[in-house]
Amino acid sequence: MQSSKQLYNNLLLQITAYESQEAKEIVFWLMEFYLGLRKIDILGDKSFEKDIDWANIIERLNTNEPIQYILGETEFYGRRFLVNASVLIPRPETEELVKYIVEKQKKQFPVTNNQLSILDIGTGSGCISISLAKELPNFKVTAYDISEKALETAKRNAELNKADVTFEKVDILNNQFLILNSQAERRPFSIIVSNPPYVTKQEIDRMQKNVLDFEPHLALFVEDSEPLIFYEAIANFAFNNLTENGLVAVEINEALGEETADVFRRRGFSEVEIIKDIHQKDRFVSAILHKKDGE
Repeated sequence: MQSSKQLYNNLLLQITAYESQEAKEIVFWLMEFYLGLRKIDILGDKSFEKDIDWANIIERLNTNEPIQYILGETEFYGRRFLVNASVLIPRPETEELVKYIVEKQKKQFPVTNNQLSILDIGTGSGCISISLAKELPNFKVTAYDISEKALETAKRNAELNKADVTFEKVDILNNQFLILNSQAERRPFSIIVSNPPYVTKQEIDRMQKNVLDFEPHLALFVEDSEPLIFYEAIANFAFNNLTENGLVAVEINEALGEETADVFRRRGFSEVEIIKDIHQKDRFVSAILHKKDGE
């Protein structure tokens, strides 16, 4: 039998890459994940028998590898999601985007006999699409991503959470794809949501090492010369693929709130809003597509 309090203190001494308070939270997290010991158990010095390769875990932590990648999972919107180096680690701010859509759709689609549908562009781990599929079971949910590995992870997360989501490999920047979906192959969606790449290369110096060194750059970065390239593609696609009074909602670069909103205004969307996150930073843009002339 081993002392949980002694292990806690030993692990805390070995974690050097984090400030004291964050290191304490990480140790509590590790001990609950691997040993099933809660904070109250550790403070009460509950004994345990299980042997864990702590040296390897500490070594990975001290290289700034995110704990979520070490554990292979994280929590999002109250559900468990598998994560790995092919997908971004879901952020609390993105939970706000899901919550916004869940609340907004009540007003946007109060009573309808039509089939309602959601598209998540750049789904990554599937955290947005799967959460919406669980929260809004009357919606048909589809999710796009360009990365095969990300889609594999998203499919595993859908199985894990028993969510009905259709996943497709799609490059939203592919002009041929956009043209096809603006003509005969059009598939209307009630809601389009996206958390696309939006960090510019000039912002790299301000990023945390654990994000820069370990999370997928494909899902993070855009060129300084085209910071809004994904929003322009999303706006064009949404204009041709949203149903009447359809909603588009996207997570954004806090430094480009007005510029992102203008992309949707110029494309013909109404009720364009910039929404702040819990830290009072510009974090989301939402817009409504009213019925177009001739339809």
